[in-house]
Amino acid sequence: MRNRSREEIIAEILWILTEPRGKTAIMHKCMLSYAQVQSYLNIMRERGLALEKSGKWFISENGKMYLRSYRVLCELLDHRTAEFCKNEIML
Repeated sequence: MRNRSREEIIAEILWILTEPRGKTAIMHKCMLSYAQVQSYLNIMRERGLALEKSGKWFISENGKMYLRSYRVLCELLDHRTAEFCKNEIML
């Protein structure tokens, strides 16, 4: 697997959180360690991108805005290799 930027990993996690997920599901789908997932989710919670309720994580409105902006950036850079940039789900 190629190296991913912090921004790309955050966007990938947000894309996965369009459906409520637990930390284990996030770990497996994003191919991250528990410590990495914990760190990213803390950052995302602090910045208002993701919310946690009863052990499940959700994308927030700010997270949806981040994901839409990241997709625009992918299009501008013609960098559509990430799965979440290829899929056109409505947020």
